[in-house]
Amino acid sequence: MRFKQLAIEGGAKAVKQTGSYPTKIHVDELLELLDLWEFPAATRKTLATAIRKSAKEIKGPHLFRYYNPRPSKVEAAEKKFGKFIGVPYCLAVNSCTSALIAAMRALGIGKGDEVIVPAYTFFATASTVGACNAIPVIADVDDTLTIDPKDVARRITPRTKAIVVVHMLGVPAQMTELKALADKHKIALIEDVAQAAGGSYRGKMLGSIGTIGCFSFDYYKILNSGEGGFVTTSNEWLYTRAQSWHDCAACWRPNRYASERREGELFCGENYRMSELQGAVALAQIRKADKILNGYRTAKQRIVAALVLPRGVKLQRLADPKGDAGSNLVIFMPNVEKTKWAMKAMQAEGVPAGGIYDAKVKDWHIYTHWDHIMEQKAVAPDGLPWSGVKKSELPAYTMDMCPHALDYLSRSVIIGVNSNWRAADCRAIAEGINKVLAKV
Repeated sequence: MRFKQLAIEGGAKAVKQTGSYPTKIHVDELLELLDLWEFPAATRKTLATAIRKSAKEIKGPHLFRYYNPRPSKVEAAEKKFGKFIGVPYCLAVNSCTSALIAAMRALGIGKGDEVIVPAYTFFATASTVGACNAIPVIADVDDTLTIDPKDVARRITPRTKAIVVVHMLGVPAQMTELKALADKHKIALIEDVAQAAGGSYRGKMLGSIGTIGCFSFDYYKILNSGEGGFVTTSNEWLYTRAQSWHDCAACWRPNRYASERREGELFCGENYRMSELQGAVALAQIRKADKILNGYRTAKQRIVAALVLPRGVKLQRLADPKGDAGSNLVIFMPNVEKTKWAMKAMQAEGVPAGGIYDAKVKDWHIYTHWDHIMEQKAVAPDGLPWSGVKKSELPAYTMDMCPHALDYLSRSVIIGVNSNWRAADCRAIAEGINKVLAKV
């Protein structure tokens, strides 16, 4: 068989066109996504018909953020969120748990190191320390329900590498005291802002004050993309290391194929990438952030202004009232019995009140339920993280090790605020609370 002149030599191409084919993600996937929205049946049918009819003209999305022929939604969300928080570096990840691990690994935290965490936080804050083969040290909280700087101070040891401060329930922690402690001991201050995106402290956005910030965009958070998270920092080196860790150490550096600029730039990592689907939703949420936060704050302020607190009943102390994200209202009752009664009575009035006494399962936000840590469980025979130090040097994990956390939480009635509540809703909720408190 005799071949014609090669295309590389000026001849005609053998393969001119293979046709027009659907993209990997196409109409079927789009319809499944639309099914997540509860359209009226007629509208759903109309949309499906229109989409099917236009199938040949539709080009599906590229859902991987890297090597994307179109502008990446994830990259756009990073830029938008970084600007919102006020930091030059922002990395999108698939969860706040991933953000915490990437942050700790970027800081070089590992075997034998200690990281101080609060007694009141979602378990992931503590578990990520163990996942990095470090030792979680649990510190008490105070009447802000955030980590107590005084208790942190007494738990710092020569092995302490970082303090994780969690802005629980949308409330900023006592950052002045905590930053002073971190600076004094030359240790990192990691901000877990999972529950307080958009909150601030003395004019600075949470997630921009410490060494590095970690955010959750889980569905139940203030801003959400179903699942997702962000790492924020003003430190280029930490950003580079976190970015590498989050993408299998794919070396997202100024020149990713060059030799190390300095020791610690190359290492093995994991995969915490955010997809374009999450990025698109996150971007839309970030654009609405000011409106959402204003809704939370306005609703909470209206309710608080109308409350009549009897003797012995107090509100949670706020380290910075202006910086409160406004997503929750916490009322401290005089004792456990009145707390249990008030919670049920408020629920009967239609107030969305909760607390530790209406949990159907273990509340993993309280250290006493962290069996994995309290019993020093390990995933492998090497016994890490606990085998990383001598047994005699491990922290003493006991059920009563943080008495203030147990006391305040046992007397807390927590009312989740809705950012969409109108003035009438707030008046009704305040009335329901006042009715119950008048009987305390």
